[in-house]
Amino acid sequence: MTALAVLHDCRETLEEREVVRWLRDTTRAMWRPNAERYEPSYLFDTPRGIAGLAWENMRERMLAEYRAARSPWRTRGVRVTVPHGSLLLQVGDLAVHVVKAPGVGLREPEWTEFGWNTSVTRRAAAARNAGIDALPPPPIEGQLAFDFEIPWSGACPVWRDLFFVWAGDAMGLTAGWLGLPNLGRPRWLAVTPLWRDGAARVDAATDDVPCLPTGAAFSERDVPEAPVSLKRRPQEAAR
Repeated sequence: MTALAVLHDCRETLEEREVVRWLRDTTRAMWRPNAERYEPSYLFDTPRGIAGLAWENMRERMLAEYRAARSPWRTRGVRVTVPHGSLLLQVGDLAVHVVKAPGVGLREPEWTEFGWNTSVTRRAAAARNAGIDALPPPPIEGQLAFDFEIPWSGACPVWRDLFFVWAGDAMGLTAGWLGLPNLGRPRWLAVTPLWRDGAARVDAATDDVPCLPTGAAFSERDVPEAPVSLKRRPQEAAR
């Protein structure tokens, strides 16, 4: 049994319950308006600032959809929580943590640069994946998704903590990956791509890829005027 084989089985489970589609659609819907208002040249936005805003938007959107009266996710065995502020989807015995790739772009993330010490929840997840005895030596540093054989001990390894990593560029396009995090080196036991937007949507009736932002930039739009009227005095109102 290999880490990559386990990851593929986990992905199939998430696809069967439509969780991969939910993550993809939510990422696209959340990132589109954020990409449109991201203006480092005019408003001095930073990738770190837009990442924090996007994370809050995604958390609130998924929680709202999960808590909706007619939400289908409970019947599919999906549970959404925010332990220590980290968005977590529990799908049966799988735990899917949502992580944004650094920067604003769709290029392949620097997988070896990820670290888990900044989040209690993510570190605990990586530690659970690393808690298997007799792991073989790690591969060459920088290898993306490697595949190794676990010495047979009478039972298959139990990797149930997954990280959903998403990325978005300044044009509103997105990409997503699924990985098995590991505590220490290497940072990942295996990684597999989920989707990658390659072009702007042409037909507005389909939702395969997002539309590019249109219209004037946020910095070029007129400031709306608030409706203001004078409050009438009591004696005037009585006339």
